[in-house]
Formats: sequence, C-alpha cells, structure tokens
Amino acid sequence: RKMEGTNRRDVAVSEVDPLTVVAKTVGPTTPKKATAWFLWLLGLYVMLLARAPVQITEEMNAEYDEIMKGADSVFKRREPILLEIRDIDGQIYQETGGIPLAWRLDSRKYTKVTELYNERYEHEKELRKINAELEEVESEAKSKLGLWSSRGVNEARDKFWEKVSMGKSFAKRQTIWDAFMSLLNQRADEEAFSFIVRWIITIAFNFTIGFVLTLINFTFSIIYVIRSFQPSLVSGLAFYAIALLGAVSVVVGYLLLTCGLAGGGVYVAYKTVSENRRIHGRRRYQIRSGRREHYD
Repeated sequence: RKMEGTNRRDVAVSEVDPLTVVAKTVGPTTPKKATAWFLWLLGLYVMLLARAPVQITEEMNAEYDEIMKGADSVFKRREPILLEIRDIDGQIYQETGGIPLAWRLDSRKYTKVTELYNERYEHEKELRKINAELEEVESEAKSKLGLWSSRGVNEARDKFWEKVSMGKSFAKRQTIWDAFMSLLNQRADEEAFSFIVRWIITIAFNFTIGFVLTLINFTFSIIYVIRSFQPSLVSGLAFYAIALLGAVSVVVGYLLLTCGLAGGGVYVAYKTVSENRRIHGRRRYQIRSGRREHYD
C-alpha cells in the first residue's frame, strides 16, 4: 500500500503542468504581485503606445521656428570651422600616411604634425563654443514646445531605443568574442548537450548584461534630454520617473523573454538528447537480446 501511495504521488507530481506552476509563482495572486504587474504593464504602455499628453499647436510651432531662426547665423559660423578641421585632417593624413606613431620618428614630420594637431585643437575649442550656443538656442526653442509634448516624448523614446541598440550590439560583439575564444579552448571530450547548454547560457548572459547596460545608460542620458526642454523641477522629476518606469518595464520584458528562450532551449536540448539516448539504449538492448537468442 505504501508503494502504491508513493507511486500515485509520483504520478501526480509528474502530471503537474509547468505553466500552472509558473502562473502561480509569478501571477498576480497577491496585492504585491498585482501591483508589480500593474506597474509593468503601465510602463510598457507608456514606452510603447501612449500618446503625448500635450499636442503641439501652430502657435507653439511658430514660436519654435522664430527662435530657431536665430541659429542660422550660428550655423554659418560653424561651417567654415568644420571645413578647416576637415582640411587639417587631410594634411595630417598626408604627413603620417595613415600609419600611427611612425611620424614621431621623423623630426620634420613630428614638428609639422604637432603644429597641425595644435591648430586642430584650437578649431575644436571654437567649435565647442559654437555648439554650446546652438544647444542654448535649441533648448530655448524646445521650451516653447514643452517636455510633455510629442517632441519631448519622441526624443525620450528615441534615446531609449538608441541605448537598446547599443546594448544589443554589445551582446553580439561579446558573443562573437566568446565564440572565438571557444575555438581556441575547445575540448574534444565535451558532450553535445553540455556544449549546447553552455552556449545558450553564454548568449543569454551576454544579452542580459547588454540590457542592464541599456538601462544604466538611459538612466543618465535621459537627464540631458529633460534639461534641454527647461522644465520646472516638479515636471522634470515626474517625466524622469515615468520615463524610467517605461525603460525598466521594457528591459524586464526583454530579460523575461531572454530567460524564457534560454530555458526553452535547454529543455528542448535535454529532451532531444534524452530521447536519442533512450532510442540508442533500446537498439543496444535489442541487439544484445538477439545475440542471446541466437546463441541459445
């Protein structure tokens, strides 16, 4: 009877649906979990679907265009400096031949290239001053549109997706580097299952790091976007909190998707390897049984 009871419990445990276990674990079954789900879905809505609360009117556009006209003269001062820097870069390339540090061995080239670099540095200082003037004019113009306008919301979203792209690029580069190092340190006795699992975990880890870096970069870079619209302290803090909520929600979604794909990949690999071993073991058993019957 004890054996029968144990077998029944084992069957009951084996028949438990994994999705049911996951749903009970992370589902909104408690007030805290329900609040977390609400904030996550709200953040996704804010970052992906929500419209700007302030729509730009013709009067706002007219004020923006009027202020930006003052930047035309600044742009005209900027173009000659960019041309000078481009011309200096061409001269530096002619003197160095595109070979780094080799020009330091020639006294004539060293003197000439040093003068060119000093001249370029002076132009860059002037260019930074002009860029600062342009940023001030643009900031004054954007303040007429407002941080909560479609311009402010779109700039915040563009900044976030820019950081997401950078995080993905980091994960891809790191994965390629790991693949290169794996070729150098490859073990001949490694089983197929352990190889697949190791690479699934490696890729998932790289993308996790990439998405975490995305969130960290966005946390600081969004501050400059907010400041460029010159909002009040309360408005800026509210926008920052909402933008950060949206960013965290999207990153959490990416991380859940990454972990889900990694777990699914490991499960499929385990089932495939187990099935192959079972089939292989059955064939070996049949071969052995056939040999015994032959000898009998």
